[in-house]
Amino acid sequence: MLLRSFDVCVNGSNCIGRRPCASRMTVIARAMQAKDDGIFSSLKTVAKKVQGALPIVGLVSRLAAPEGGFDELAYPEFCRAIINNAPVSYRVAQAELEKAYGKPANSRWVLLVLWMSKMGVGLVPAKDIIAASRRLRVTQDIEIEVDRFDNAKGAVLKKYAMMQRPEGKLEDKVNVAVDALCMLCLGLKEGEAVPESAAPLLRDIVKAAFLEASDDMVANSLSNRAARAQAYA
Repeated sequence: MLLRSFDVCVNGSNCIGRRPCASRMTVIARAMQAKDDGIFSSLKTVAKKVQGALPIVGLVSRLAAPEGGFDELAYPEFCRAIINNAPVSYRVAQAELEKAYGKPANSRWVLLVLWMSKMGVGLVPAKDIIAASRRLRVTQDIEIEVDRFDNAKGAVLKKYAMMQRPEGKLEDKVNVAVDALCMLCLGLKEGEAVPESAAPLLRDIVKAAFLEASDDMVANSLSNRAARAQAYA
């Protein structure tokens, strides 16, 4: 059974009902807040290189959308929206994931995968997003993956300039996000199940990007990961 956000302690154990756990979560959350300030300086380099190709039209209205929509947001904008609006559970989960799995689970890479899944499914082949996650774990090159993704997405959008663009299903987006994070952060192969200790962390991270997804949808995506072994062939 998946644990609730604050049922996950620093050592990954179930801490329901223990008063000290809440304070430890507060410490982690404050540490993550301080770290967030440094993330934006790192994102500036990426933003400058992709700024010309990634429009900032209607940003305020999109961020204000009640469903938490992030349509057409560039990577730096998406990161800012998540970091500014995500609940404490996301910050705690991100900190714990990076502690458990090291650099491949760092927040910039995690946000990149979430961005590609949110923006790309329905336009870019899901297997390309999974492949990008696999490459990123090795190359650690965010800029080239942003460029590849934007070019692929832009090419498809040109075909739908005068007609309604295709829209990926929410369930497919969540599945791709889960599978890409498993590939990137955990180093899992296709068909391998999500470890029990990582499931609640991935759940809270994915939920921060897909506010419209139900808890059951995210939980099912995590538990059915092994059944999608051939989904990206």
